Amino acid sequence: MNNQIFYFTGTGNSLQIAQNIADSLGGSEAISLAGYDLSAEVEAERVGIVFPVYFWGLPKIVERFLKQLKIKRGAYVFAVANYGLWPGKALDAAGRILEQRSIPLNSAFLIKMPDNYILWYGAKSEKIQNKLFEREKIKIKHIAEIVGRKEESPMEKSRYVVDRIFTNPVNRSAAKKYGTQDLKFSATESCVGCGLCEKICPVHNITLINQKPVWNHHCEVCLACIQRCPRKAIDYNQKTQNRTRYINPNVKF
Repeated sequence: MNNQIFYFTGTGNSLQIAQNIADSLGGSEAISLAGYDLSAEVEAERVGIVFPVYFWGLPKIVERFLKQLKIKRGAYVFAVANYGLWPGKALDAAGRILEQRSIPLNSAFLIKMPDNYILWYGAKSEKIQNKLFEREKIKIKHIAEIVGRKEESPMEKSRYVVDRIFTNPVNRSAAKKYGTQDLKFSATESCVGCGLCEKICPVHNITLINQKPVWNHHCEVCLACIQRCPRKAIDYNQKTQNRTRYINPNVKF
């Protein structure tokens, strides 16, 4: 493949973006970065990294991936961060990691997608979701044109002052809780032990014991287990049970 686009996703937004960019560019492959074998060098001419914004920054799994990814010299590298409320400085963080490894980030983009942080609130209405999906299509064309021509493009920045001021404190606070937020996860009586949560966890943080999920405390907080449970049987701190779940309707996992 001339182009390889790596993505990390819990509910499908990054997958949609990666697939749409791949389709627009042609000769492209969208690849989940979770579990990807990082021992070999990526030979693609264009390499993309698509990820959600977590706590106004990078998901930890994406940080680890960027620190180990081997890219051939001269490859065009781009990143796309999708966000619900605020984009924070996630692209800045990705750029710094790559710069430290002498890998140029040739272009970097922001895309607003349906917010779905169910630990705080339920999914947005279908009307709002569809409006954002339409905007995403327009933005994808813009990204594909720049990437297709291998243009050097300035990193897109948040236009929200709050992002630039509070990103670092929020990141530091989140880092203290990293991996252990799943201490508040539990399975309700609705759980039938189907094992989907164990299967879809990107970091194999869930083990089924006596047909019930047990979390092993290296959670990425992607919330796929809560959002995608077919019985809505996974809860966080007895707060999420009645909140509307979100799964991107435009992709298949």
